[in-house]
Amino acid sequence: MKTISLIVLSVLLFSCGGKSTEPKKKATNYTLDKIDKLVGVARIEPENKICPIGSEIPGRVVSIEVQEGQFVKKGQLIMLLDESTELAQVQQSTSKLVTRTQRVKSLQAKIAAIQIKLKAAEVESKRDRTLANAKAGTEKAAIDSETNYQNLAADLLIAQADLEEAQAGVKEVGAETNYLNQLKDKKRIYAPEDGMMLNWDVKVGQALAAGTKLGDFAPDGNLIAITEVDELYAMKVKVGQKVNVNLQGTTTLLTKGTVTYCAPYLSKKSIFSDRADNLEDRRVREVHVRVDNPKAVLIGSRVECIILL
Repeated sequence: MKTISLIVLSVLLFSCGGKSTEPKKKATNYTLDKIDKLVGVARIEPENKICPIGSEIPGRVVSIEVQEGQFVKKGQLIMLLDESTELAQVQQSTSKLVTRTQRVKSLQAKIAAIQIKLKAAEVESKRDRTLANAKAGTEKAAIDSETNYQNLAADLLIAQADLEEAQAGVKEVGAETNYLNQLKDKKRIYAPEDGMMLNWDVKVGQALAAGTKLGDFAPDGNLIAITEVDELYAMKVKVGQKVNVNLQGTTTLLTKGTVTYCAPYLSKKSIFSDRADNLEDRRVREVHVRVDNPKAVLIGSRVECIILL
């Protein structure tokens, strides 16, 4: 009797639990046309890119003239390296240039004096030759006058050659002085253009090798947010679309922006991949958004770009 009751109870439970009392929901058709915005993480950068500043020649940092985050003008001195050796070389070369220049002036005066004597000797030579031919003077006097004239002419040629050599020496030393001045000037680091010094990688007193990176510089101009759009939605992004730039992970609007560049090709996910072992093979399209209010964001910060389609 107990066995029959258990069988009946099992049949009742099976029949009640096997049928669903709730109506089945119809599957929703998901299409790309229904997407009205795309969200992506972005990094704030200068439109003209961050550029590293380096030293062309070795040296020791004497002073840093501007602070991190300070706005500078093109050509403004931002760092000074030890230039004592180059300064001494410039002074030595300048002194040599003065000496060579004085020699040129001395030779020019000498040539002028020889030319005066040469004219007088020429007149005297012609007079003595005329007198000798007229038997009014001696042949010896005529020969002596002619010899004196020829000697002065030879002295003039030698002096002119010495002058050319001295002038060449002045040019050579002048070029050397100019080179040393340029070398000394390379110990002075100037701002390449208007912009902001973001950070320094060196300290006062540090010895630098040639080509050492000194810091990062952001040229003046607009700021952009660089983001990536998955290849599935790549063709939906267009130049001119409006963008909301939010604080990452929140709905707080920092500023608005406009899409100014869409890469003409797909690339690997790289800008925001923090894992070296990320083997995902999805490709993305790089998108640049010009920020309307640069003061609302910081260079290098991460934000959230909501592209309004």
